Amino acid sequence: MKRCFSCFLGLIVLLGGIHLLRPDAAFSETCTKWVAKSVSVQGTVEVQKAGESQWQPVALHDTFCPNDVIQTQADSRASFALVNDSTLRINQNSKVIFRELKEKKTFFLELLKGAAHFFSRTPRGLEVQTPYTIAGVRGTEFLITVEEGKTLLTVYEGAVLTQNEEGSLTLHSGQSAVAEAGKAPALSVVARPRDSVSWALYYPPVIYAPVEGVEEDTGDPRFLTQRASQQLTVGRLDNAGADIAKALSLDPNYSDALALQTIITLVLNDKDKALDLARKAVEADPNSATALIALSYAQQAVFDLEGARASLEAAVENDPQNALAWSRLAELWSSSGRLDKSLEAAKKAVAIDPNLSRTQTVLGFASLTQVEIAAAKEAFDKAIMLNQADPMPHLGLGLAIIREGDLVAGGKEIEIAASLDPNNSLIRSYLGKTYYEQKRSKLDGREYATAKELDPNDPTPWFYDAIRKQTINRPVEALHDMQRAIELNDNRAVYRSKLMLDSDLASRS
Repeated sequence: MKRCFSCFLGLIVLLGGIHLLRPDAAFSETCTKWVAKSVSVQGTVEVQKAGESQWQPVALHDTFCPNDVIQTQADSRASFALVNDSTLRINQNSKVIFRELKEKKTFFLELLKGAAHFFSRTPRGLEVQTPYTIAGVRGTEFLITVEEGKTLLTVYEGAVLTQNEEGSLTLHSGQSAVAEAGKAPALSVVARPRDSVSWALYYPPVIYAPVEGVEEDTGDPRFLTQRASQQLTVGRLDNAGADIAKALSLDPNYSDALALQTIITLVLNDKDKALDLARKAVEADPNSATALIALSYAQQAVFDLEGARASLEAAVENDPQNALAWSRLAELWSSSGRLDKSLEAAKKAVAIDPNLSRTQTVLGFASLTQVEIAAAKEAFDKAIMLNQADPMPHLGLGLAIIREGDLVAGGKEIEIAASLDPNNSLIRSYLGKTYYEQKRSKLDGREYATAKELDPNDPTPWFYDAIRKQTINRPVEALHDMQRAIELNDNRAVYRSKLMLDSDLASRS
């Protein structure tokens, strides 16, 4: 089957993500070649440069040298692109040291405390040392957490060899281990492994602006809900959940709290419960744009695109100056193939609030669907600067760069998008397609398999995997996957476009 990257780009719909690696660093490099570059910085993130004693703030696009130390404070996160084409995401209260490259281009770093999510696509290209074990990576995605007296390790894809003076253990996809002080690494059971990266996920915003006149008061459900919304922006699911629970104990029908609970439940992949919560939020306050935005997400998750669009039309009617609601409406129009209405709604959102990341993101995708590449890249750049944690501007920027013919640079952006939201099925599908076009066999199949697992009702990975299997002479499996993609063709989740998927029928024929 002929490869058609324009078909890949034709599937673009309204989404949202982080940024192309650039040479402009906030402080000058002190080494000949940098080993890491910051691609997302939230909260207080600091660097102690090699040979120095003072800590400096880290900014987007800063570069780092061997022996530089990075630390994050409470309610902070950071992501880095490593020189070996891997990505690193660290949680709050974490500390890492970047080291020299070893033989055969193996990147070496130390995780002294905290949690780190690694996304490595270079075989044997990464080695991580903690106080209790050394992990040798063989092209994979995994999570390492250093706690008092032990290191926890979970492998999501590929294989990791973990070892210390007491012994060694090789982990494969879906396996976890613990290495305690003075003990060899041992297998452990983790019921829902991907829940361990809840701190690294992206939680779409539903509250556009804080309620005016709300002072700090833990007995006020409005304050608790607004604080929970801010906690979600840095992945603090534990704190956000506690605030939401307390808000609902004070007022069981507080609409905004139910709306936030909807988003959390959706991100954790309980779609039916999320829909129930969203409906309850709207029942509590039928005129709330926040509740209607949350309902639109829940409706899209169960493929009710018409209902989702109706919810957003009600949201902008009730609150015409809500830029977030207009942004969501632009996404829904794109998902219905109405690119003209999508662009109109996106421009309306930007006119209301040009400094909201989501409005710039939807404008970027609307421009991209109109093949206005320069305008799309400009909007994605702005979105990234406004919200460094959102993966969707990175995805859009990557697709725009690929459209210009640079598959390598575009692919790096999509890898960053995947690292910023590792449980996002659609991003995984696009990453798999990128690897397929780069002829990186096995990596593409891994991403499609992950996408299928994360969202079984998304036709995109089945369609792409069918093309892959046909190319490598597995026609029976290819036919099975193509039939499954056709069955799911009318099942479109959050960012799928009916018009663009229908255009795939020509590719199928």
